[in-house]
Amino acid sequence: MAPRDTPPAGRPKAPLYQRIETQLREAIAEGRYPVGSLLPTEAELCERLRVSRHTVREALRRLKDAGLVERRQGAGTLVIAREPDRVFVQTVRDISGLFQFAADTVLVLDSVQPSPLSEEEAAACGARTGERWLRCQGVRRTREGRPIGPVTALVAPRFAAVSALLPETLTAPIYSYIEKRFGVPVAEVVQEISAGLLPAAVAPLFGKKGRPVGMRFVRRYLDAAGEVMLVSFNWHLAERFTYVTRLRRGEA
Repeated sequence: MAPRDTPPAGRPKAPLYQRIETQLREAIAEGRYPVGSLLPTEAELCERLRVSRHTVREALRRLKDAGLVERRQGAGTLVIAREPDRVFVQTVRDISGLFQFAADTVLVLDSVQPSPLSEEEAAACGARTGERWLRCQGVRRTREGRPIGPVTALVAPRFAAVSALLPETLTAPIYSYIEKRFGVPVAEVVQEISAGLLPAAVAPLFGKKGRPVGMRFVRRYLDAAGEVMLVSFNWHLAERFTYVTRLRRGEA
């Protein structure tokens, strides 16, 4: 394997590290380096490709950022996927957009049980610290099984009986089960988005070490009287999630 030196006519050469990255991507995609195997060492790649270690390291860094490999000190470069991570894009124009997001993904619940609210949770819910709300915890995933992020949904006590309707894997939002069971529609959603370091317990879900940058979504679902029905807390890995909001100007 040697870097390809002849670009298409009229096009400039890509940087050397990019050409090496492309060849390694192709080799991984074709199964020449199967998932679970190790790539050649930096020294072997340098000798084989006749390039500097800096060039090889940059190519490997880009493969790591794409989610194809994992680099371990003293253990080499491990192939962990044949295809690069996809950035998940959520587009929302109104409340129905949240329903579509849930329909395009799945929420796999780990637990559903009454639980006392922490101080932070109580503030978001407009309730008292220690008050028991129905706590639904799980991981939202793409249809292919890729993790989008962990979810904690807190359901107001008056709707706690909805727990009997929730399957282990949800393809519709929790609030739709509340609407169906109690006949109380969601009239408004208040959403807060903030950036910060992912909680230590969340990073491994995305195959990350340490605490990479994340996006935190807190959504409060209100009925027509402005009472809180449900509050959800969601974390996403910033580099893999894009949130798009389309706003149209109303008539003056």
